[in-house]
Amino acid sequence: MKEKFKLNKQGYEAYQKEIERKEKELADLRIYKGTDAIFQGDNWHDNPTLYQAEAQERTLMIEIAEMKQKLLTAEIVENLGDESLIDIGDIVKIDMIFSESDREEEIFKLVATNPSFGLDTGISEVSINSPIGKAMYHKRIGETAQYKVNDRTFTIQIKEKVLLDLEEEKTLTKKR
Repeated sequence: MKEKFKLNKQGYEAYQKEIERKEKELADLRIYKGTDAIFQGDNWHDNPTLYQAEAQERTLMIEIAEMKQKLLTAEIVENLGDESLIDIGDIVKIDMIFSESDREEEIFKLVATNPSFGLDTGISEVSINSPIGKAMYHKRIGETAQYKVNDRTFTIQIKEKVLLDLEEEKTLTKKR
């Protein structure tokens, strides 16, 4: 049985908009291919512009099909409201345990949307669909969990939920 793709309502809507954006990009590419790229060659030689447009078209078609398939298996999840569990929207401090003497502390925000990258907040967002997100989701403070990436198994320990005051939350929001 294939695992469900988890999103909250906001994440589901954002995912649908991303599919629509890619479909518009594909439509624009097809117009370019039919009106400009096709005429870049002289009918006697190769047309690298057309070949590149066709390769981009195939890539977009595959991405859109995969995204639509994921959406078919989507499960809408929302925060349970149980403060004893790590849930969507929680900012969590964890120990990445590589060995007894090698631990690294990290802070993540657990999201049920696509994570935002490149934010200068000092807090990385992690999706509940990622291996580490699945390991954290619905765990309690103090619990350890394992997750696997390729053939390597990693262990984490949930240290604490990080609570932000209103000013810190505004700062994070402004940086987005």
